[in-house]
Amino acid sequence: MSARRSAWWVAAVLVLAGLACIALRLYVRRQAQLAHDDSLWRITYKVKFNAARTGAGLRASAPRDTTHARIFRQDVRYAGLAAQRLKSTRELSREFALASLGSGPHTMTARFDLHLSPKGRWRPTETPLTPQLREQYLRATDTIPASAPLVLETLAKLDGTDTTNRVQRIFDFCVHDLRHGDERTPHDAVTTLRQRVASPLGRARAFVALCRAAGVPARVVTGFAIQETTELEPQFWAEARLGERWTPFDPANGLSGTLPEHFVPVARDRIEIVRGTDISELEAKFEAIRLPPGPGASRFGRGRFGAIFDLTRLPLDMQEPLAIMLLLPLGALVTTLFRTVIGMRTFGTFTPSLLALSFVYADWMTGLMTFAVVLALGLTSRALLDRLKLLVVPRLSLILTLVVLCIMLMVSVLDYFNLTPSAQAVILPMVILTMTIERFYLTSEEDSPAFALELLGATLLVGVCCYGVLRWNAVGRLFFTFPELHFFTIAALVLLGRYSGYRLTELWRFRDLGKR
Repeated sequence: MSARRSAWWVAAVLVLAGLACIALRLYVRRQAQLAHDDSLWRITYKVKFNAARTGAGLRASAPRDTTHARIFRQDVRYAGLAAQRLKSTRELSREFALASLGSGPHTMTARFDLHLSPKGRWRPTETPLTPQLREQYLRATDTIPASAPLVLETLAKLDGTDTTNRVQRIFDFCVHDLRHGDERTPHDAVTTLRQRVASPLGRARAFVALCRAAGVPARVVTGFAIQETTELEPQFWAEARLGERWTPFDPANGLSGTLPEHFVPVARDRIEIVRGTDISELEAKFEAIRLPPGPGASRFGRGRFGAIFDLTRLPLDMQEPLAIMLLLPLGALVTTLFRTVIGMRTFGTFTPSLLALSFVYADWMTGLMTFAVVLALGLTSRALLDRLKLLVVPRLSLILTLVVLCIMLMVSVLDYFNLTPSAQAVILPMVILTMTIERFYLTSEEDSPAFALELLGATLLVGVCCYGVLRWNAVGRLFFTFPELHFFTIAALVLLGRYSGYRLTELWRFRDLGKR
C-alpha cells in the first residue's frame, strides 16, 4: 500500500473515531441531563480575617450531601495560607483547615456546586452511633444545659409514653408554646424556656436540651435554606436519633420528619460554619446563585471514572486558559496550511500561534505597542553592536537583555498611565516576544536582515490569522466541550503532510513561464 493511500486510510479512521467519540459524549450528556424540577446551585463563602501570628488556623465546614442534595464540585482559593486538612475525620462535619503563613489580613474564597432534586435520588451513608458519640449527644453544655432544673421541670410536663411520642410532644411544645423573638432574643436553651420567647437558634437548642434530658441523643444543625441571594444567612434546626437514623426537626418552621430539598446541612453540633484560632476581625459572607444546566454541570464529582474525560467539570478559572490551549492545534493547522499550500515561510510552526497567544492574554493594542518598540530597539541596537564585532551568542544574549529591559519599561509606562495589565498578561507575552525576537536576530545573523524581515512579516501575517482563531470564543467552547474534535485536526494534518501539489507562491513566482 502506498504512503499516500495509507495517509487517506489513517485520516478516515481518525474522522470515524472522532465521530464515534462525539456520539458517545452526546449520549452520556443526554443521560446526565437534569430531571424535571431538579436545579443546580453554587454556594460561595467569602472570608476575611486578620491572623495574629504565623500558623493561625482557619476552619470552614463544607455543605453535606443529603437524599435531596449532592455536591458535585468544589473549589477553594486562598493566598498566604497552607492547607492542613481537606476532610474532617469526625462525623460531625466535612471541613477543611488552613494555616496562615504570616500575620496580617488574609482572605479565602470557597465555592460549592450542588445538585438539588425533590425526588431524593441519593442515599448518604449513615454513621453508626458509637458509645462515644451517644455520650456526646446526651451531655449538657453551657448553651444546651440538659440537666438544668428548668429543663427537667419542663420535660416532666411533656413526658410521653415512648421515645417517638416523647420527642413529638417536645417538638409541639417548641413550636406552639414558644413565641417568636427578634435578633435581640437570647439564644441559649434555659433563657428561651424561662422567657418563652425564642429565636430560631434558641428554639433549636431548647428542643435539643429537652431531648437530651429525655435520654434521646440530639444535636443542633447549622445549614442553609438554598435560595438565590447575595446574603445567604445560616439556618438552624435539630436532629434527634430515633431508631437507627437521625430524624430532622425544624421548630422554627414547624417541620418534622423530613425537610424541603433546599435545606442543606453544613455543621452538626456546632453553630459556626467558619471559625478560627489566633485570628480576629473574622468576617464571613455567604452567597447562593442558580446555575444554568450547562455541559458538565450535572456531573457528580470524581465518583465516576468517565468524569476524567469531562473537562467542563474543572474549576471555572481553569476553563478559559484551557479552552485557548485547545485552540493552539488549530493555530498550528493554519500555519501548516500557509506553509504547505500557500508557500509562506515563517519562524517555525508554532511561533505564529504562540505570538497570537501573547496578544490574546494581553490586549492587542498593548501587545502591538510592546512588539513595535522591542523590534525598533532591536534594529537600532544591532546596528550599534556591529561595530563591536561580538560573537553570535554574546550578541544575542545582549540583545535579549535589552529586550527584557524594554518590556519592563513598557510595563512601567503602562502602569504610569493606569493601564497595568494582569500578571498573566505580562509574563507570557514577555516570554513569547523574547523568543520571537531571538529567532529574528538569529536568522538575520545566519542569513540576512532582509530575509529575517521577510520571515517576520510572514510570521506576523499568519499570526494575525491565528489570533482570529484563538479569539473565537464559540469555537473555543466547542473544542473544550468536545476535545475529540481534534481527531479531525489530526486527520487534516496527516493529509496536508502528504500534499505534493504546487504552492500558490510558486504559481505567482513562475507566472511568466505559463505565458510562454
